[in-house]
Amino acid sequence: MRVNLLGPEGWAPDQAAENGKTVADDLELSIMYGVMAGGDQFIRTVVQDTIPRSSTDPEVITYRQRVVMDGCANPQLLRELYSIATDAAGARKWTVGRDRGARGKLYLSLEPLTKLIGFLRLLRSTCARNSAHFRSEGFLGLTERLDEQFGDDYLAEVERHLDALQFDHGFDISAELGPEGGIANAVLHEPLRHARRRQSLFGHKKGHVVGISHTDESAKQFIWRLVGKGLDRVADVVSHVTDVIVGFFQELRTELAFLVGCSNLFERLRTDGYAVCLPTPLSRDGGVSFSFRSLRDPALCLSTESAVVGNSIDGRGKKLIVITGANSGGKSTFMRSLGAAQIMMQAGMFVVAEAYEADVRAGIFTHFRVREDSSMTYGKLKEELVRMRELTNRITPASLVLWNEPFASTSEREASEILAPITEALLDSGVKVVVVTHLYDFASELSERRRATDLFLRAQRLPDGSRTYRMEPGAPAMTSHAMDIYRRIFSPSGPS
Repeated sequence: MRVNLLGPEGWAPDQAAENGKTVADDLELSIMYGVMAGGDQFIRTVVQDTIPRSSTDPEVITYRQRVVMDGCANPQLLRELYSIATDAAGARKWTVGRDRGARGKLYLSLEPLTKLIGFLRLLRSTCARNSAHFRSEGFLGLTERLDEQFGDDYLAEVERHLDALQFDHGFDISAELGPEGGIANAVLHEPLRHARRRQSLFGHKKGHVVGISHTDESAKQFIWRLVGKGLDRVADVVSHVTDVIVGFFQELRTELAFLVGCSNLFERLRTDGYAVCLPTPLSRDGGVSFSFRSLRDPALCLSTESAVVGNSIDGRGKKLIVITGANSGGKSTFMRSLGAAQIMMQAGMFVVAEAYEADVRAGIFTHFRVREDSSMTYGKLKEELVRMRELTNRITPASLVLWNEPFASTSEREASEILAPITEALLDSGVKVVVVTHLYDFASELSERRRATDLFLRAQRLPDGSRTYRMEPGAPAMTSHAMDIYRRIFSPSGPS
């Protein structure tokens, strides 16, 4: 039985993104992962694996969003279900190798299977008792399937068979004598249930009781081969059923871990006073689009005590977003908020905004400046060109690319000559490009084309030189206002 909390029937998880770790590092998602984990390493492993697997199906995204919000609305119930799944997933402590006999396989499966039936009963009753709290197809569907497939009568019958398979009163096995004295057609019969019948290994058969000397090793080996053949099919069935149920609980634990992580993040953001919303994923068939109100960078929200400023932008129909403006004006933070919102939306999560909508992208890629590395094989420019080539080789049409100060290691003219054709080629292939740049020639040349699909934003700077950390529409300006920083640091009223 599939869990189907993170996707509808027939849904399969998306492939892991090759660039997932780079994106997570550039967007500083590790801060968010830590809050989501809440100290649980398994949850952290799940969320950092699941979030970069961006879904491109709006139906899957909205399905998961409803499940996420169900979990956020019922955090204690969610953690109770996660605890049940965690305990059940660890019920089978040993596995049986191919060289183990039927008896070993059976006995190593009976005890965990008995426990697993108890966990199924507990899970079913917990879901049924709280079904009125659920609104999503995911949780309601799971509750219905558990009730249909694991009803009380069914579980009681399974427990009866498991009890019988303890063979407290011996085995009842029949077989024929095969060629050369071998065993043929061994059949395990209904287990004996009354102690009075336990007269021999084969049960009480008047006139057909055979005694075996404790020194007759050959006879003992023959009997144990007979027992093994009789138990073999039953052992395979019990072991397989145990593995299937453990697999179900492992899948349930994994999907619940992601939901618990979302609930932890939701509680933290709301406690800190930040608005969150369910974003609207738009199909790419409707064209390139994004629009949001009071969007914030989750990494900054979670790592600073100061209030984080939100940005509101209408970017519907825009394929290229160029961000310029004052140094230390919040440009990189704004770019991280865009990237985080896109990846969170396509993971089926909420975003840190009052409202957000965007078209789904086939992949999310980042290229941020890296700290100087003394072990670099090439010079800084060549090193960046190598990284850019590796990035563009992985980009597919309809992806999203976030560039933060590309080619800052060379002259403005050379950097513009490199960046401009790469940008145009990506736009022509349907890629959405967001770039933070200090390259005035590059930005101004694009601005002069006045294409309807281009959006130019500037970091806001007040007349007194102070930064608001808000982005506003505006053509590129030649100055980055570095003197503002100089005066703030070295003026008499500034820091000493």
